[in-house]
Amino acid sequence: MPPLRVGVISIIRSARECVDLAGRVEAAGFWGLGLADTAPKLYQAVYPTVTASLLATERIMIGPCVSNPVSQHWSVHAATAKALDELAPGRSFVGLSTGDGAVHSVGQKPARWAEVEQAVEAIRQHAPAGTELHVAASGPKGTESAGRVASDLTLGVGLDPATIQRFARRARTARAAAGVAEPLRIWGLTSVHFADTEADVPAVRAEVRSLAYGTARFGFAAGFEDKGIPDEWQPLIRERLGRYDFDFHARGAGDENPNARLFEDHPDVERFLLDRQLVAGTVDQVAERLAGVVRETGVDGLWISIVPTRPDDDPHELLDRAAAVAARLT
Repeated sequence: MPPLRVGVISIIRSARECVDLAGRVEAAGFWGLGLADTAPKLYQAVYPTVTASLLATERIMIGPCVSNPVSQHWSVHAATAKALDELAPGRSFVGLSTGDGAVHSVGQKPARWAEVEQAVEAIRQHAPAGTELHVAASGPKGTESAGRVASDLTLGVGLDPATIQRFARRARTARAAAGVAEPLRIWGLTSVHFADTEADVPAVRAEVRSLAYGTARFGFAAGFEDKGIPDEWQPLIRERLGRYDFDFHARGAGDENPNARLFEDHPDVERFLLDRQLVAGTVDQVAERLAGVVRETGVDGLWISIVPTRPDDDPHELLDRAAAVAARLT
């Protein structure tokens, strides 16, 4: 069985810092680095940062995690894949989904899954042979689309092992029905947030609520089918996530972000979403939780998002802690 791929997703509002982080991700032994393509009013363009990061490294895989076919046409992704393969042969990937923060935040609408599927097929035809095509999905339709056309599927359904297993089976069933013989790699996805001691964990969890709700939006916007969400909570979760303010998408944590207060009057739902969407704890606690998910699901890869949530957070220290976790997963 191939070794588990562990990648880091960087959500940093500085291209230079992303490039610096890329070298550190490589030195720490990770499989690769995914650079977010989100909220263009707040964040830099993804492909120039991918290019610079590839040129600053020698081994790791680097690509958008993830982009979309709305703000950038499939031809842009395909042509960029050609350029990147010339500059760093075999080390870039294309990551796509329908578009969430990157399109909502500028008043655009996400692509339909049929459009994503067509875009991935078009990229495959025009990108260098063997280019990895990663698709992120969180619903039945997207999972099946990815199963038919992607090389890798990132499941944005949180860290519930049973849900990950159900969606992995759905994707592979669709792949078999489409007559695709190439195996599909399945990835889990989460963000990690570290506390120095167990006593600090509640405060860290409170700080990162808005980040949990941001990923919950992606995870549950397509509906609740097969996702293990208690029936009695579904109307509330749908209504509150409908209030999500994209002007504050991925903008940090704390009470100054209005998204942090979406479920403050329903602490049971708040706890559920925090546990489902991210991992907050000491290095030992984070490693134990993620090792259990990997063991139960048999995923091929795991994306770990490290998000500085406070002004004094050091991305390098966060990466060192994430590396300590990854070393216990592989």
